[in-house]
Amino acid sequence: MTALYRYLMTSVLLSQRYLPPTLIFLAAMAVGTSSDSGPLQSSYAFCVLAMLVCTTWLTVAIVNHEDPTQRKIIRVMLGDSLRVLAVTVTVVLTWCLPLVVIGLVYPIVTGKHDITAGALAAGAFAQLSAAMIGASIGLLCSRLLIPRIGIAMLTAAAALLAVLLLRWISPIRPLMAMLSDDRVTAVPLTLLTALSAAILTAALLTTRTLADRKD
Repeated sequence: MTALYRYLMTSVLLSQRYLPPTLIFLAAMAVGTSSDSGPLQSSYAFCVLAMLVCTTWLTVAIVNHEDPTQRKIIRVMLGDSLRVLAVTVTVVLTWCLPLVVIGLVYPIVTGKHDITAGALAAGAFAQLSAAMIGASIGLLCSRLLIPRIGIAMLTAAAALLAVLLLRWISPIRPLMAMLSDDRVTAVPLTLLTALSAAILTAALLTTRTLADRKD
């Protein structure tokens, strides 16, 4: 597993497919949070949106980058396609960690905010939740399940709109509402983060099952 992680991370770095979603995230930070003087948590609500889009794009890019033949060889070597998917998601989330740090620090550096430990924790948990939901959408819209890139893009866009507009479909809308209204509490935030992890696990299992049937 460790060797596969190193291989995938190296492959991603050499392919530079991380650059477009990363640049989009940085551009969103510059446009949406620079010179902001409102509550810090409200700035983090915008970071959640940027992280969601970035991670969806990044997951699709990384999964689609893998050569199908090489992927089958790795699956045979590991004995389970779920392990391959799990390592792939781990690579995605690893890349998101520095973006979370940037999302936490950039609004503080470029704006005027009252900084509290609670606001920082809320921003970190909310962005991690967005990363997990984005990875879930990316898995389900990757080449493993939707081979046509045009249909995959439309499906991903529809899924992003759904999680942003419908409160009951994912934790994203409640998280953004909590951050925007400056009424974040530890227990609901923790539960929403745990729900995001559960959704990512379900997306992993669903993708593995459907992809194996296609193969």
